[in-house]
Amino acid sequence: MCSSMKGEVAVSESVKTAKYKEVMSPSTEINYEVSGRRPRESSSKLKPRHLYMIATRGIFSTILTEMAAAVPLNGAGTDYYPTRFLSKSFGFAMGYNYWFAYAILVPFEITVSTLVIHYWNPPVHDAVFLTILLVVIVGLNYLPVKDSGEAEFLFSSLKVTMLVGIMVLSIIIVAGGGPTGERIGSRNWDTPIKPWILEGSVGSLLAFLGVLVSIVLPMGFIAKMVAVCGGETKNPAKTLPKAARAFVFRLAFFYVLPVFFVTLICPADAPELTSGGSGAGSSPFVIGIKTAHIRVLDHIINAIILLSAWSAGNVYCYLSSRSLYSLSIDGYAPKFFARTNKYGTPYWSVTASGLAALLAYLNVRSSAGQVLTWLVNIINISSVFPWVLLSWSYIRFRKALEVQGVDRNRLPYRARLGKSSAWFCIFFFTVIGLLNGFQVFFPSEWNAADFITAYIGIPLFVLLFFGHKYFRGRSEPWLVPLNQLDLSPLSVIDAVSVGDEVCGQELDGDKKTSG
Repeated sequence: MCSSMKGEVAVSESVKTAKYKEVMSPSTEINYEVSGRRPRESSSKLKPRHLYMIATRGIFSTILTEMAAAVPLNGAGTDYYPTRFLSKSFGFAMGYNYWFAYAILVPFEITVSTLVIHYWNPPVHDAVFLTILLVVIVGLNYLPVKDSGEAEFLFSSLKVTMLVGIMVLSIIIVAGGGPTGERIGSRNWDTPIKPWILEGSVGSLLAFLGVLVSIVLPMGFIAKMVAVCGGETKNPAKTLPKAARAFVFRLAFFYVLPVFFVTLICPADAPELTSGGSGAGSSPFVIGIKTAHIRVLDHIINAIILLSAWSAGNVYCYLSSRSLYSLSIDGYAPKFFARTNKYGTPYWSVTASGLAALLAYLNVRSSAGQVLTWLVNIINISSVFPWVLLSWSYIRFRKALEVQGVDRNRLPYRARLGKSSAWFCIFFFTVIGLLNGFQVFFPSEWNAADFITAYIGIPLFVLLFFGHKYFRGRSEPWLVPLNQLDLSPLSVIDAVSVGDEVCGQELDGDKKTSG
């Protein structure tokens, strides 16, 4: 009875909406049915606990969660929102920006892993470790998404355990419970910032700006990870809001607290931090543990950091392949990239992302540290555009609700700050993008390669946008009118909600009858 009621509701709703309005490329032969699902889409096998542990790896935007719960991605990348709420040209440019950035993040994490391995000075060439890491990362992404999610769940659990252990250990060290019995207290806060490039307060400001720019790397793309993975959960309209409500607590526990404790055990002017320490030897956690004269534990921490970098590479390979899969679905990339196996894995997209990961072999000719700098510069500038465009998409999404007379209370999740946080993101990340690589403008820090990698993303994005506009979008408006923005997925959510409510009432009635 329950399943039939859901079917009746869905059929009734399909008569009203028939199909989603076409907002993607006209060349695509794939239409959006009322269910919002795409033919042969990637598998929806991620469970809520997988999603929560993936969310634990980083911050995700609550404004994106509001859109993702109302208009689930269902196998698409988050470039779907600029395409839907801005224009196809913006979606095209952001889609390739996403794929490129995620693809670059894979060799980045492999390079980080190589640096960590250097801590033990193994008598083996870097190419051996690069090959092993590359094969394992790409190979795992050919498996069903459920298996990949289970692997990430296990590694995230291990990292959470490490963070909890480090925080407890930090308290012990600060209180004088280390091998030396020395009580540190807040002594390391006496010199909170070490000047950079210039001396004095100006150098301290430059150091702060350098750190501010660098946080874009860990935060810039992970914010969208839950939305992408949410499209592969069974019920994103319910799962995403639950994950979003735990956002503040996860942010405080997994980011703020570890950073707070590391400032207690690691001095800002530690030589290993400021003199280009080798690999994981420059990790503040490792420095703090070695300063406290605790043996063996630094090796354990490094091993977990190695696993962390490896699992991050695995996740970014997943996101890269899904971004290319989305581009193919939308008609922006060759159709064979949308082909999936019986597990729902887009194997050609995984292959292409794996080929991009071959950039990790640059470490064979150049130092890993230099390659890491280039990759960081490229990724940083590439991560700015998604934040700006997604925030702009959210603002237009909200305006479309008002113009089309849609009650926002219908949404499965509503971001508290809403438009204010969206405008702040646009301003903040625009400034961050301009500051990326700012140090090269000082005579003592000038480096042509650093300058190019720091700002190459800007002309590339502009070229992608205007290239698509010229060849494919000349007959289309620069922005889709607000009254034409497609909000039909909300009708589907309402239909499913009604079906769930009816099912719940019937189940309650059955229980009472049987009782």
